[in-house]
Amino acid sequence: MTKKYHFCSRNNVLLNIAGGLLVLSTLLSGCGVLPAFELKQENPMQTAISQELPVGEAVVMRDTKVPYSVPAGVSVLMYHMVGDEEGNAAVITEENFDKQMRYLKGHGYHPITMQELYDYVTKGSTLPEKPVCITFDDGYADNYTIVYPLMKKYGFPWTLYLITGEVGKPNRMTWEQLKEMAESHTVTIANHTVTHPKLGQLPSRLDKEKEIRGAQEALAKELGVHTTWISYPYGDYDQETMDICKELGIKLAVIMSDGRVHVNDNPLELHRVWVGNEVTLEHLEDRLHHDDYIKI
Repeated sequence: MTKKYHFCSRNNVLLNIAGGLLVLSTLLSGCGVLPAFELKQENPMQTAISQELPVGEAVVMRDTKVPYSVPAGVSVLMYHMVGDEEGNAAVITEENFDKQMRYLKGHGYHPITMQELYDYVTKGSTLPEKPVCITFDDGYADNYTIVYPLMKKYGFPWTLYLITGEVGKPNRMTWEQLKEMAESHTVTIANHTVTHPKLGQLPSRLDKEKEIRGAQEALAKELGVHTTWISYPYGDYDQETMDICKELGIKLAVIMSDGRVHVNDNPLELHRVWVGNEVTLEHLEDRLHHDDYIKI
């Protein structure tokens, strides 16, 4: 069956479709929508994408029939671990996580990339109907073994904020796994510092810069990723932290305060919605649509 799709990325792309090559033109700024093209493939996320795309940036292709508008707000979902660990609020079972993703898919939600979120906040850019942003913090091993294949299954772009100093340790991903993910263009890999400190409480500006710059350099060296996105550990930051981020070319940061993201919010302190195992589908729906959602 032939479908038409919008394509969203930041650079030139080269697609290998059904054994032939199709070159798409350059997007001039940010994450835009190219003219629709014919794609004879049931799952567009399986299209081979060349190395011309920025490594570590997610790509999303959508049916051209999806309506776009400027929403009142966007929920940025915050996850950490997927598994069966008892008594840890940051852990969600694989069954519940799959159920939530299936719910989003079945109810017409459209996960967006960090670039799309940034353009919405700073420019008031349009987004697909029922937008949502999916993020994971830290870099646990289950993000590779469970989350990565599951998100490919649903065709959802997502963002991983990585603690670079934890890579290769027990229950964490390896650089080899991260490289595979970065080159898949299904996930955006971003900065979560080197050692996960409370940045706003570090004693000096130099200490803060070492954490942020160190993670930037590790991502570039190990993965070829040059990110402009960061998650402040514990949601802890101060004005000096934001100033350092600006100097290092980071233009969007997420925190842990409740609520949705809106046009003209400060892009260096965007709210997120906590999602753990106790969040039911009813709670999730509430968090997708309201700033003052029910706390549990």
